[in-house]
Amino acid sequence: MILRPVADNRLNAFIDSDFCGLWSPKTSHLRASALSRTGYVITYCGCPIHWVSKLQTEIALSTTEAEYIALSMCMRDLIPMRTLLSEISKGFAIADLDEPLLNDAPLRAFTKMHKSVVHEDNSGCLEIASKPEQYRPRTKHIGIKWHHFRDQVASGQVVIEKIDTKFNWADIFTKPLPRTQFESLRKLMMGW
Repeated sequence: MILRPVADNRLNAFIDSDFCGLWSPKTSHLRASALSRTGYVITYCGCPIHWVSKLQTEIALSTTEAEYIALSMCMRDLIPMRTLLSEISKGFAIADLDEPLLNDAPLRAFTKMHKSVVHEDNSGCLEIASKPEQYRPRTKHIGIKWHHFRDQVASGQVVIEKIDTKFNWADIFTKPLPRTQFESLRKLMMGW
């Protein structure tokens, strides 16, 4: 990996899912073939620090639901990391990342945790996550198990933004990609 940190001091994420990617007529009798795959990357200062690719534990009934489950799974890692960074910054001096990382700038106390930006490419998932007061008839079955992060979104600590699929780093973890798309995402994420 070639890490090129940016001076934003943010903990962000890229999330994607592949709805029933293993399903085929030959494997339709297997429960696992109906499971969707979750992929996400959590970055700090623009560098990947945690990534996941795994099957979801429940069968999603739509692409939107599979994306929302992936978002919820990612938030289960992102929120505790935000809390940890916030606690560390209160007890220790952390370099002010408005300065270049490799200079001899004095350490200053960093006490404000910047909002995290979560990049999601599914419009339905974005709507469910960012409008907690609205429920849709087709998504009302998505229970509290997956809604746990909504208070973070409502308070503004986490912002969920639309990203084009071709720039979504997590796409690389959910399904086989054409070589050009794979190499493009690898370059964005790994620097080569």
